[in-house]
Amino acid sequence: MFTEEELASFHGVLQTTPEFVEIDCGCTNPRYGDTPGKLRAYVDGKVEIDCNCTEDCPKVNVSPVEFARHAGRTNAHNNWKSQIWVFSHDGHKIALRRTCLMKHHTHAFQRLLRQVTHRDEFKRCSRCNKERRFTVRTKETSLRNEKVEKYAEVVLELKDVRVASNVFV
Repeated sequence: MFTEEELASFHGVLQTTPEFVEIDCGCTNPRYGDTPGKLRAYVDGKVEIDCNCTEDCPKVNVSPVEFARHAGRTNAHNNWKSQIWVFSHDGHKIALRRTCLMKHHTHAFQRLLRQVTHRDEFKRCSRCNKERRFTVRTKETSLRNEKVEKYAEVVLELKDVRVASNVFV
């Protein structure tokens, strides 16, 4: 995965296996200081970090973006490669983007920050025969929207009953 020369340029290499390399890392917050962690770079491109900020920290096997956010960094989804660092052999901090650890990294393992909407999806309405724009929904959002629609129908029925009772009085 990595040559001996590449790994010799780092201080704090904890474990080297054919599947991954584990190395000490960290993220510096200007206000709160350094947050230590253990970075695992896998052969298939996945990067995971175990946070060591406290002994009982629940952040284990998190993405680099989540680790940088946990360390208190803003704009971590864009700049995590320059915010997370490892130690060089002489003890200096080097940003991940300047190291060879990212050569196998792919963005396939990064979760999306927001739900993807397809704004250009047009369907023909069966009621009015017009071409209308629809968004793709997950099952959860469609169930939530159905509950909101049912609630709105009940409110409208109550308003109709109130209006009808006022007319006949």
